[in-house]
Order: sequence, then C-alpha cells, then structure tokens
Amino acid sequence: MLPSSVRMKKTRDFAAMATKGRSIFGFFSTLRVRQVAPTDSKIAFIVSTKIFKHAVDRNRSKRRFREAIRSLLPTVPKGYHLLFILKPQTLDGDFEKMKADAAHMLEKIPEAMKQPIKFSPRAQREMKKGKA
Repeated sequence: MLPSSVRMKKTRDFAAMATKGRSIFGFFSTLRVRQVAPTDSKIAFIVSTKIFKHAVDRNRSKRRFREAIRSLLPTVPKGYHLLFILKPQTLDGDFEKMKADAAHMLEKIPEAMKQPIKFSPRAQREMKKGKA
C-alpha cells in the first residue's frame, strides 16, 4: 500500500484529471498527468469494470501495479497528480516489465507537459455545460 500522503483521494482531483490532464500511453497502463503546486505528488489507480468483471481481478491488478510504483516512489517527480488507468495486461504480465514500463512513463512526464491539452469528447461537453 502506498503511504497516505502520496495517495490521491479527493473526487475533484479525479475530475480535474479528465479536463486538465495529459496522457502518456504504456503497455500496462495509461498515465494521466496534471501539474499542481510544487508539493509532493499524488498517485491513484483506476481499473474499469469493462476490463475486469470480477472485483478480485481488479484488486489484484491494482495491488501488483501499486507495488511496482511503490518501488519507484523516489523517482516520481514532485508537483504532479498521477492517475494510472490499468489495462488487462497488469493481471498476468511480468512484474519486472511492468516496473520498467512504469519507470519509462515517469521519465516521459516533462515531455508530455510541454504538449497542448487534448480534451476528450466528454470533457468538451462538460466544459460547454460549465461543469469543468
């Protein structure tokens, strides 16, 4: 389990990731990154029920990926909210490859922050309604 100070918990932080976050794609997950105040980074993990129907599989994949990230905590850049959207490969994939993929995505954060924001269709609709 990640330390409480590192976990993203607030609903508004998750919602802001959809409109203000940038994506980095990996083999085991998609990373949504959002720059915040230069304090410690916050990390969260999401697994869709479309990916894994059973909660046991969702929880297991999150535990495996969380452990990979926990070993990489010293390399996580400060001042970002990170949301990992896990893919089906996390359940049975090689742990060392998962760790290497996560490290590669963390290295790409500064490059991704230079790119313009690409809003999803859902985020565009919510912005028109004034929700985001």
